Amino acid sequence: MNPEKSKTANTPEAEPAPTLNTVPMWLFGALFVLLCTGAIYFDARGGWFDARVYQPYVRPPEDFQPRDPGGENLGAGKRVYDMACAVCHMPSGLGNPGVHAPPIAGSEWVVAPGPNRLIRIVLHGLQGPIEVAGKQYGAGVMTPFKDVLSDQDIAAVLTFIRMNPEWKHKATPVTPAQVAKVRELTKDRGSVNWTAAELLQIPESD
Repeated sequence: MNPEKSKTANTPEAEPAPTLNTVPMWLFGALFVLLCTGAIYFDARGGWFDARVYQPYVRPPEDFQPRDPGGENLGAGKRVYDMACAVCHMPSGLGNPGVHAPPIAGSEWVVAPGPNRLIRIVLHGLQGPIEVAGKQYGAGVMTPFKDVLSDQDIAAVLTFIRMNPEWKHKATPVTPAQVAKVRELTKDRGSVNWTAAELLQIPESD
């Protein structure tokens, strides 16, 4: 037996010694530049940090809603429609024959030259049969909103339905002053619903 070989085989291997390896400073610099570049790009193009979205709310929220081709702001009117009208006339505006609610989309009552009849319908409601787009709708009753919606709300929702580009409506907008005028003219009517026959006797516009 070779004694040198036996001695080498019985000698324990040396423990690995820890060493200190530092991260190159250029790597930190590159990461910093990359993060800053990404933050600047996101801030400029992401839209999340637009000051108008956060307090103190420089503009009301409806200013961020799309405008129709004529420039009218339809956001506020859509919110009123969704709250007060969509339950019967449907979000699509196609109406609901089950509750005798005629369509709003494509309705000649909605896109009439003027809003005189339409304002009255919203203020005092409507009852009895009515013909819309050549189709008869039965003896439904529409709720009056004169004590629920302000002149601004009524003007907004009527502008929305008269100018809604999704329904291809291009009628004129309605102003709060127009609503206030009709409200004053009809203040003695109380809560009596209009009928289609009565409304047809009223000029569509002044």
